[in-house]
Amino acid sequence: MANEPKRDKIAWDRRTFMAAAGLGAVAGLAGSCAAFDRRGYESSFGELSGRFSAEPLPPLGHENGAGIDERWISDLIAAFVKNDPGNSMESKFPGEKIYKDALVGFSAGPDPLFLEYKKIIGPFHLTPAEAMDMAAKRQGVKAPVPEQIGVVSFILPFADPIVDSNAAEKRWCSPRWAQARLLGGLFTQKVQMALIKELARYNILTAAPDMSPEFKASKNTPVGYASNWSFRHLAFAAGLGSFGMSDLFISEKGTAHRCGAVAVALPLKPNRERAPHYRHHCLHHRTGGCLECARRCPVGAISDKGHDKNKCGKNVVSSWPRNQVKYQINIYGCGLCSANTPCSQEGPI
Repeated sequence: MANEPKRDKIAWDRRTFMAAAGLGAVAGLAGSCAAFDRRGYESSFGELSGRFSAEPLPPLGHENGAGIDERWISDLIAAFVKNDPGNSMESKFPGEKIYKDALVGFSAGPDPLFLEYKKIIGPFHLTPAEAMDMAAKRQGVKAPVPEQIGVVSFILPFADPIVDSNAAEKRWCSPRWAQARLLGGLFTQKVQMALIKELARYNILTAAPDMSPEFKASKNTPVGYASNWSFRHLAFAAGLGSFGMSDLFISEKGTAHRCGAVAVALPLKPNRERAPHYRHHCLHHRTGGCLECARRCPVGAISDKGHDKNKCGKNVVSSWPRNQVKYQINIYGCGLCSANTPCSQEGPI
């Protein structure tokens, strides 16, 4: 494939970074986690640099996929989340589930909202058609027209012990939350790849821009720090919920979750009603009497004016060395506004 050398270079750059950072960071680390936490460095550096692993797409097969539809996709995701061993904690919490049952929503490739996102987020944000075009070039096949494209969005709610542990914290995230952020983030990509591989058997092209060399993130956008494939905005398009004052995405299972999304060469039909306003499920937006997320924020990054991404981001990244030394987990995180609020584990409206 034309982009194979680029993938190799990205992988080498990441390994070089991890090796260099690891020499200084592992000193003094102890506990049941491995001192050199490669997964942690890969996940953290991937987010900071706007790049995740660029795993090659599987070759397209020739099996008959006549029965593949929205229900088939939902069932595949549900079974994978329930049964795959990757959906589990390690170290001090071995065997505990990271996620509860998945929420799955669909949106159509030609949906005009995807073009609006180029104005709201920035012109760099990919439409499903653009994402599929990139995947098609990597596979050496013709890209489908927008009318033959759909988007699969899913939300994976954190298990209760993870959320409860973070609800008890007031300054930094709990060890359960830190580990769930690391292993849970890697698992969302595992869900995406499982769907990509299964659909490939039936000659159905799938695109996951966050797992490709084309994935980018920028601080200089109309909405602050943003990537060119925003899971939360794709979830909004699929009717899975709306945003809160904290910029967290409020689903029917709350804000304590992680998201994923892929574009597929199937004309999928929306299965949920989209919120009429981008903050429709936010209690403060609807009643003016909440802002519990603001009270939970340890650095005052949330107010009735919204979310200060720069202030929030600096605080979150500053937790990285602490999590390394205290929890032996190479990941940064906070999530205090995702716990002990009315929207932590349910939609308050």
